[in-house]
Amino acid sequence: MLTRRRRPLRAGLSALLPAALCAHALHAQPGVAISGRVLSDAGAALPGATVYIEGTQLGGTSQADGRYAFTVPAAQATGQRAVLAARRIGYRATPVTVTLTAGTRITQDFTLVTTPTQLEGLVVTALGIERDKRSLGVAQQSVAPEELSTAKDPNVVNALSGKVAGVEVTNAGPPGGSARIVIRGENSITGNNQPLFVIDGVPVDNSAPRNTGFGGLDYGNTAADINPDDVESVSVLKGANAAALYGSRAANGAIVITTKNGRGSRGLGVTLTQNLTFENPLRLPEFQDVYGQGSGGLFSYKDGRGGGVADNVNRSWGPKMDGRLITQWWSNGQPAPWVPAPNNVRDFFQTGRTSTTSAEVSGASDRADVRLAVTDLDMKSMFPTNTIRRLNTSVNGGATITPKLSTRAMVSYVQDRGHNRTGTGYDGNSAIYNLMIWGGRQRDLPHMQNYMAPDGSQIAPNRTTTNNPYWDIYADPNDDTRDRVIGSGQVQYKFAKWLTGLARTGTDWYRQWRWQQFADGNIAVDYSGGAFFEQNAYLRETNSDLLLTADNGSKGRLGLRASVGGNLRSNLSKGANIGTPHLVVPGTFNIANSAVTPQVSNNTSQRRVNSVYGQAQLSWNDYLFVDVTGRNDWSSTLPAGTNGYFYPSASGSFVFTDALPATRLGGLLSYGKLRASWAQVGSDADPYQLQVAYSAGTPFGSVARYSVPNNIANANLKPEHTRSFEGGAELRFVDDRVSLDATYYSKATTDQIIPAQISPTIGYTSATVNAGTITNKGLEVQAGLTPLRNANGLTWDVTVNFAANRSRVTSLYPGLQTVVLGTYWGMSVEARLGELYGTFYGNPYLRDTQGRLVLANGLPQIDQQKVVMGHYSPNWVGGVQNHFRYKGLDFSFLVDTKQGGRLFSTTKMFGNMSGVLKSSLWGRENGETLTDGGAILIEGVNADGTPNTTKTTSQAYFNALFQLHEPNMVTGSFVKLREARLGYDVPARYTRRLRVSALNVAVVGRNLHLWTNAPDIDPETAFDASNVQGIEFANFPTARSVGFAFKVTP
Repeated sequence: MLTRRRRPLRAGLSALLPAALCAHALHAQPGVAISGRVLSDAGAALPGATVYIEGTQLGGTSQADGRYAFTVPAAQATGQRAVLAARRIGYRATPVTVTLTAGTRITQDFTLVTTPTQLEGLVVTALGIERDKRSLGVAQQSVAPEELSTAKDPNVVNALSGKVAGVEVTNAGPPGGSARIVIRGENSITGNNQPLFVIDGVPVDNSAPRNTGFGGLDYGNTAADINPDDVESVSVLKGANAAALYGSRAANGAIVITTKNGRGSRGLGVTLTQNLTFENPLRLPEFQDVYGQGSGGLFSYKDGRGGGVADNVNRSWGPKMDGRLITQWWSNGQPAPWVPAPNNVRDFFQTGRTSTTSAEVSGASDRADVRLAVTDLDMKSMFPTNTIRRLNTSVNGGATITPKLSTRAMVSYVQDRGHNRTGTGYDGNSAIYNLMIWGGRQRDLPHMQNYMAPDGSQIAPNRTTTNNPYWDIYADPNDDTRDRVIGSGQVQYKFAKWLTGLARTGTDWYRQWRWQQFADGNIAVDYSGGAFFEQNAYLRETNSDLLLTADNGSKGRLGLRASVGGNLRSNLSKGANIGTPHLVVPGTFNIANSAVTPQVSNNTSQRRVNSVYGQAQLSWNDYLFVDVTGRNDWSSTLPAGTNGYFYPSASGSFVFTDALPATRLGGLLSYGKLRASWAQVGSDADPYQLQVAYSAGTPFGSVARYSVPNNIANANLKPEHTRSFEGGAELRFVDDRVSLDATYYSKATTDQIIPAQISPTIGYTSATVNAGTITNKGLEVQAGLTPLRNANGLTWDVTVNFAANRSRVTSLYPGLQTVVLGTYWGMSVEARLGELYGTFYGNPYLRDTQGRLVLANGLPQIDQQKVVMGHYSPNWVGGVQNHFRYKGLDFSFLVDTKQGGRLFSTTKMFGNMSGVLKSSLWGRENGETLTDGGAILIEGVNADGTPNTTKTTSQAYFNALFQLHEPNMVTGSFVKLREARLGYDVPARYTRRLRVSALNVAVVGRNLHLWTNAPDIDPETAFDASNVQGIEFANFPTARSVGFAFKVTP
């Protein structure tokens, strides 16, 4: 067993071997020493800029003080002229011509002019290949590393919100919780719709493990393990067109991340950063503070079990809280003033604190470079007792062994530790849910903090259904850990000036352990004697690539570049779960102490995919470009003999302002490009859908028992296919101060792998079939504007992102009208034929043919015939980012929005039914019962068509709306002040006194303000990261964070 555990670590260590060669940087005869400084057009030092010799792999990166340095080996410096260029995302690339002569020094400074968007220069595309942006026939958008860390969100997925056209990010809410990212809409009915994440050429996992059901714990999406401080660049490849070479998982696009290395370091460089942010709830529901716990205007406490007057009722339909004397749960049988506790929800939260400390050491010579970084994240969340600790350690290094042979490797180790994550949604053990929905408006926190009696029993206001929230967090703790290694190593050999070979292997693996325990005395769930549940999960993915590339170097007017390669991919995941809902001896959490048959399960899933691929690029005169790609996969999850599937792509771009100078319109149009592409991508099935798998049950004596699944397997499954077309234009005006990048796309995913309902007479209720089509059509616009740029160093840049998409279900299995993605409280989220994906299907008010409400006893009735009630996808999303720079001062802020779409709000449904929301005051102003005038008259008709004259109470009215879906639908539209940052580069005259090379200080903020018409909630948050979106389940409030950031180079 120990041997098996060491294997992933051994694989990670072996990936470090090429980096170890950095220690053998050889001393050769003097080459050309190139150095200088990179400044912004505001005159400030510009770190992170790449300075390189065009057409080679020689170059360096500017440090915190803007200085760079690297050496050209003597063998490559023969007196020839070469182009030395500086580039950085968000700035216009600047080239100069130099002469490379061995034994000389070149000092060259650069001043880079800001551009609101990346307009030109090298960008990272599929397989990590760097291409000139002008040559791409597909939409691609880059995000600068400082944009990821503007507001210091530790989840790199959240940090993409509002910054890329066509990218939609949804946050599940809890601290350390999951974030969902979708590019250009939903492609698969029941499969994964999130893009592939790739780090340094290695695909990595971004699953979001959680306990499922109506609540549970959210352990976060695993891409959150990516440390934003380690990121050098992020390239967003949108849709199948840009990601065809990555295989089936890239049908939804790809997020390609390149990590920092030591290239460009001058000697030994050290950088230290410290971020400290403080979090509080952005928005909480508006509660009423007029009426307390009870029913029908009455309440008196005796035992919390119904022995008093409505003392087992958690709803707030009791007496008015006007100071009258009423016996309460904490008053020892004596009357006490009946007064509101207006802040009992807000005060339950604490001010969260997130501290991130990073240190990196980098060094380089003319033959080798290495970077070592350690980042410690320490989060004490808004939720009491909840802490998250994450340690990231990474090494990235490379060496040029000979002029033809080079090597590079990266290893990242991540250690996650979570304690007392909050329950989510409708979870009986969720302190937030219990307090917000079922906490009487008179219950104050100081009395509830006494949650446990000396004998260990629970002290709670209600003894039948709801825990004391402090019992939830102190008596029923949970813990989880995850240890993860992401590593890659590559060797590159130049067989000839025009022919290069690359061999690369990489792995991503982690082990995760989760633990929940429940003390004897839990009221919400029957855990008599106590309970515990333990989960262990293991995941490993290995990818190995061989790539051979031929490049004629664009000799003459015709350029040709061609690559062929192959990939071997292996996936393995395992899970083992054990637990018991009842213990013999309370407090002894051991499976041998179980009072019932323990709950035990395990699972194993394996997959292999073998692939070959190729691509070719033709260019003419550096203004006309044509690309073709092809890939064939053979997947182990499809039937033998038909498990291979081919998918091609083709694209082209035409820089018409270079080909036809007259189109520049006298200098008004400084750059113009047209592009178009077509692609097809296949997607295989999940494992084990070809044959029926039986589930083991409890043995009958000595006889083993197995159960037959409800779904019948399909031995003839085919892969899903996505066919996509896109066309676009890139325009720049007035010396690049105005830019526009617009794309229209259309794609269709066919042969969907879905469960189709069948007649149960054959022993099954559903069958896995290939059927169904989803189409996506949309428009993306990215615009940039520089309204101000003057000689004093003052610049103002504006970036605008806009995207509109429609995901529609255009066909399903014959006779099938819908595929239900999920159902909660009678509301289903569906992929319904002819409707937009993610359609709500629920119960409206019962109305007559004239549209009037049909009432019974004065109350609205539920129409049992369900109808479509909208969809969760927004009509459009967008973001506007402003960035001001003046010398060493910079200020930026981002506003983003989602417009359209709807949500089903159970906070509204439950909160009104329980009487805690301010909106539930309607109709109560004249009293609490019919006899004292507290009545309302609902406009409508009786079943016979006569006008309604029967009055009812507010309590009865809101109780009638429970599980009536129409009144509980709310808008999904919102506008957010997402991020803001005010930073300052301390001048050198001061940093010298502090004996440091560079110092930057900043004030940062995230989720600073929300504008929305949705009542009581943040409509952005989601229940989880699955395809079942648009269900709001008393979600954990979004965190507003404000803090400070410091970066120093000694």
